[in-house]
Amino acid sequence: MHAAIVLSSWLLAAQLSNDPARAVSELQAAIRANPLVEENYTQLGNLLLSTQNFREAIVVLEYARTKFPASAQAALSLGVAYYGARRFEDAVKGFVEASKLAPDVEQPVLFLGRIWEHAGEHEAEVVERFRAYSLAAPRSALGHFLLGKATGDEGELRKSIALRPTPDAHFELGQLLETQGKAAGAIVEFEKCARLAPKFPAPHFRLFRLYARLGQKPKAEAHRALHAKLEAAEKAEADRRQAATKHLDLRMEQP
Repeated sequence: MHAAIVLSSWLLAAQLSNDPARAVSELQAAIRANPLVEENYTQLGNLLLSTQNFREAIVVLEYARTKFPASAQAALSLGVAYYGARRFEDAVKGFVEASKLAPDVEQPVLFLGRIWEHAGEHEAEVVERFRAYSLAAPRSALGHFLLGKATGDEGELRKSIALRPTPDAHFELGQLLETQGKAAGAIVEFEKCARLAPKFPAPHFRLFRLYARLGQKPKAEAHRALHAKLEAAEKAEADRRQAATKHLDLRMEQP
C-alpha cells in the first residue's frame, strides 16, 4: 500500500508538470476547497520538486508534515525537498522518519543510501533503518547492500549479490576485500563490476592499482588507460547535461 502511494504520487506529479503553472494553481485551489485531503499537499509538493522549486516545496511539505504526521509520503517528499535545497541533515532526518512510518518501503532507504555521506550524527539511526528494511524485505538486494556497505559486513554484501548482482555491490565488496588485503578476491569483484558497467571508470582505477602492486604491468597499464578514457567521457557527459538543465521559476501562494 505504501509503495503504491509513493509511486502514484510521483507519477501524477510528472503528468501535471506538463503545464506546471496551471497545475500549481489548480492544486492550491483544491487545498483551499478541501484542506483535509493529504494527497493535494503531497501532489503540490512533488510538482514543485519536479520543477526544482525546492524552497516552495519545503513550505508546502513542512505544512503537510504537521497536518498529516503519519504520512510516509509527506516525510519522503520533504526529505527530497531538503536535499534539493542542500539541507542535508534535514534531508537525512526526513528520510529516517519516512522509513520509520513505512519500514517495508524501498524509497526512504534508497534515498538514505544515496546521501549516506551526510548521515553524520544520525549514522546509527540510518544503519538501523537499513537493518529494519533488510528484515522487513529479506528478498530485497538493496537492503542487504546498504546494510553491508554501511557496516562493512561481507556477508550482507554477498547476500545482496546473490539476490541481484549489481555493479555497485561488486564494487563495494571489492573495496572491502582490498582493505582486508585480499587482492585476488578484490580483483574478481572489480572485474565483475567492470563487465556489468562498462562505462564506469572507478573499477579500472582499482584494477590498475592492484595489478601494479602485483607486478602485472601490462594489465595495470591497460586498466589505467581505460580509466582515463572513461573518466573523460563521464565528465564530458556531465558537462553536457548541466548545460542543458533549465530551471522553471514558479511563484506560489502558501496553502
